[in-house]
Amino acid sequence: MVARGVNEASGYTPAGRARVAVAGDGTLAAIIEPARAVVLELPGGAPFAEIGVDPDAEASEVAWVGAPPRLVVLSRHAAHSTVHLVDPYGPRTIAEIRLEAPMRLYTSVGAHALAVGAVGAAVLTATETHLAPYQFPSRGVPVTAGAAGANFMVALAGSIEEWDPQARIPRRRLKLPRPAVITALGGSDRVVWMVTQSDPTRVEVIPLVNRGQPKSHELPEPIAHVTGHPRSDLVACVGAESGKVYVVDLDGRTRMRLLALDPIDRADAIALVHGRMIGVLAAQAGKRVGIVPLDGRDLDLETQVTARPVLTARRTDEGTDEALDAKRSTLGHDEDAPAHELRPSPPPPVRAATPLPEPLPPLPDPTPPPLPPSPPVPSAPRLMPSPDSMWTGRGTAAPLAAPPEPAPVPPPDRFSPWKERIAEVQARTEGLPWLDAKAVWRDDLVTWGRAMLGTVAERPAPRATQLDALAARFELAPELVPALALLYAAHLLGERGAAPADVARVLGRRWDEALGTGRLAARGVARYAKSRVALAAPLQRVLDELPPVTGTLVGTPGEVALLGPCVVVDAGTPLAALAERYLVRVGGAILAAHGEADPGELMVEARARGAVPMLRIAAAEILELGTDPAVLVIDDEAAAAQLDVPKL
Repeated sequence: MVARGVNEASGYTPAGRARVAVAGDGTLAAIIEPARAVVLELPGGAPFAEIGVDPDAEASEVAWVGAPPRLVVLSRHAAHSTVHLVDPYGPRTIAEIRLEAPMRLYTSVGAHALAVGAVGAAVLTATETHLAPYQFPSRGVPVTAGAAGANFMVALAGSIEEWDPQARIPRRRLKLPRPAVITALGGSDRVVWMVTQSDPTRVEVIPLVNRGQPKSHELPEPIAHVTGHPRSDLVACVGAESGKVYVVDLDGRTRMRLLALDPIDRADAIALVHGRMIGVLAAQAGKRVGIVPLDGRDLDLETQVTARPVLTARRTDEGTDEALDAKRSTLGHDEDAPAHELRPSPPPPVRAATPLPEPLPPLPDPTPPPLPPSPPVPSAPRLMPSPDSMWTGRGTAAPLAAPPEPAPVPPPDRFSPWKERIAEVQARTEGLPWLDAKAVWRDDLVTWGRAMLGTVAERPAPRATQLDALAARFELAPELVPALALLYAAHLLGERGAAPADVARVLGRRWDEALGTGRLAARGVARYAKSRVALAAPLQRVLDELPPVTGTLVGTPGEVALLGPCVVVDAGTPLAALAERYLVRVGGAILAAHGEADPGELMVEARARGAVPMLRIAAAEILELGTDPAVLVIDDEAAAAQLDVPKL
């Protein structure tokens, strides 16, 4: 692989048919041609690096991972594949691995990329210094895949699965109502979108958070290519017949848009940009790469859609009026309309939507309906008492006829709607691993721990998704999870730890882990003192569902995109405010350190919570920097340069 810098500052024009990949934070883009990949900075669009690909490979694919963005380049051969992790700012190759099967690079999210071969799938996890492949245990080979939120969305035969790339387990399964070959797939935290082979003109939507979204969006022509972003509800599509670019709002807040991409008249490839700007990047052979920003007004409910095309370094003083006249005639503008305004496309024809999984209906009113009124009783002739009886109050009139007894009406079961609702929920969620209705995982650990501590019992450890998630965050092998279970069970039982012999026994005689020379000690997961092995306090607080003590948690814990330590130059802004500012770049959450927090404890607690630690350091402070993600804040530009880490 050859990597070299590019000093052109006048935009980039692909020589042939190209593909486009944009980094998750929207700061870089790669234009992939058969023999090279050119890296552009965004939103300006100026090229600054060129990366050569293997000329002997059958095909090459790229994907962006991490923050700052790194490029994963996969070259597929007849019997194997090679994967390079490239720093585009050098450019330089960080790591190279070989996969013993021909594979395709489908998608990426955070620091992970998904490669799929004929016999299975692998998750490629990147750090600042290496690239590691992990086999994903799936029930079948994916047909296609995309990214949604912090996870992979994978199409299998008859279903869609959500895969957690960090824990490497399926999170949920969505069954399709009918067999369909899915050709494109993606989503966000709120929706899943797909395009099927049988209906290529429609983008179908499965809501994960039901907000009344439309279940399908119809285009006026078949879709050749569709792209989205895992944190956006916008998708951009290329028409197969015209090459036009359409933007669809999956939330249904605005109508479908048709973008003007002069001088691009037929897009070969597009990508959605989501970061410092929201827009669409498009490429066509022989035409300069174009960027169309979609500003905030495009997403307003009451404002008509406008798209302002901005092409990289294409402004000239000649031919402006002619270009505007041609653009107006092509797009059907009024004479008085602004030059940048683009009319929204007419509403698509109404078609019967493909049946998709329906959301659960609202709960019925449990109040029983009122009983029907009793039938009217025919009145009997009224007999007047004699005057004597009226005077004395002792009537002698005949008694009134008794009304007939109404038929007994059984009272309705006021709980029947709830019973039907519960049965329906259980039927639809049966077998889903992410739902723990009983929430008894701690009870199972306590029962197992009583049998294991101080005895010679041999019982397999109970599974708990909380322990699996911790193991994934600390990059522990699955065979070390029983040690986490034992140490947490000891805490729940009031013990000050477990004996090294017990730890070795549950790990299959792994005495290095039991005595503090293995992975558990190196990652700060376990603490060793006075012949006892105890779970580190930050992990214990996470499992106990207690708040952090070393800092303020900003954002939602999840997948971290940062690959290693980075530096931010700032003089006096509070760390919590800085964390809010850089949250999009980092991904997941940020644990902003308190003033007196121990850096080592902060690092462990941040990793345990799926967050990036942020701490302020002095210019003269000597800090042991590892390869774990961290944001270092320093007030001096020269001192920041001496740290020799990327600037965020």
